[in-house]
Amino acid sequence: METSRPMTPRTAPSAPTRKNKALTAADLPIRVPVIHGETTASYLARTASANAVELPRLLGALHKGRLPASAAQVQPATHEVALTAESLARLVALTGRQADQLHRALPGLAAERLHTASGAAVRAKPWPQTPGEPPLPACPLCLEEGAWLVGAGHRWRPCVCGRRWECGDDGGYLIDTTPLPELGRALADHRALNHRVGPAGDALVADAHQITLWWWVNRQVAYETWRTREDELSFSRHRRRAAPAVVYPEAVRLAALMDEWEIHRAGAANIEPRQWLTDIAEEFGVPGIADGREAQPLWTWLELHPPLTELPAKTPDEKPADRRWALLPELHHQPEDRGALQTRSCLRWVYGLPLTSTTELCPHCAGREPSCRWVPADDCPQGPLPASSLSTQ
Repeated sequence: METSRPMTPRTAPSAPTRKNKALTAADLPIRVPVIHGETTASYLARTASANAVELPRLLGALHKGRLPASAAQVQPATHEVALTAESLARLVALTGRQADQLHRALPGLAAERLHTASGAAVRAKPWPQTPGEPPLPACPLCLEEGAWLVGAGHRWRPCVCGRRWECGDDGGYLIDTTPLPELGRALADHRALNHRVGPAGDALVADAHQITLWWWVNRQVAYETWRTREDELSFSRHRRRAAPAVVYPEAVRLAALMDEWEIHRAGAANIEPRQWLTDIAEEFGVPGIADGREAQPLWTWLELHPPLTELPAKTPDEKPADRRWALLPELHHQPEDRGALQTRSCLRWVYGLPLTSTTELCPHCAGREPSCRWVPADDCPQGPLPASSLSTQ
């Protein structure tokens, strides 16, 4: 009589592995903090990592059917993830977060940004490499290591704590600015200007930052000072990467002079800009700046910031910050977020591209509009989108 052998681990039917089980809320006990302005891919990657779950498995739980092959390659530094309303509902159920909280914090999960496919669906696509499109690595000191923030047209900015610069170029990198306390002082002065005059102060710093980068490219004004700072930041082999941070103190100083000029000009008729250029020369110790090549970007700024023929009538409920904003040209758009370098400059040359020539013709104005002298702009006055829809750019 033949006796059956007991089943061994080798012959016993295998139980479903944890990896193949349907993901449940019990598999995600740790809720990572929700970071304002974070990319969807970054939030999902942090959630998966904190709970020892592979990111494709989490994405698969949000998707109905077979997960697209592109989703298996998602990296927060290079890809963004789009969800449908149903896949967002699955994410809410898995993480215990409220949908409204995710709508407000993550730009990619705003109601108007949700993917329109029917059912639960996940789509992944690489970030465009146009300057300002890739995400910025978040400061690990004031936010969380491994998080990535939506660029929203911005290539760099100081973090909230002032000890890092977040940069989206070249795959994303951070600059440790603690060796240079003058950068922290510049951030404090920048915030003071914003507090005093509102978002117009940030717009002026954005303009001044463009001008100081122009000077950096042409080795003008404070170039030796900037080289010393680059060395102190250990960027002597990658000076181009450090430039946005090292010119920042001079940009904030120049923005203060811009503010004084516009306020003075608004109350005085027929004032000549050469005296203002002389004041800049004295501030930066560059005699003759009004007649030198250093003045070229300043004259462009003056051209784009012409004196108003008539100030708008003041309304009873008008705030001083709103009235100050009225002095700016239409190429400035109100920022959606408050903070340093959240406002886009009216000077549209692109750091890293030629500064004195048109790189690409705008299909709407052929480069004739001030917004498109260097590259096509999404707020071209002759384009299809009204400027009012670009307040977050």
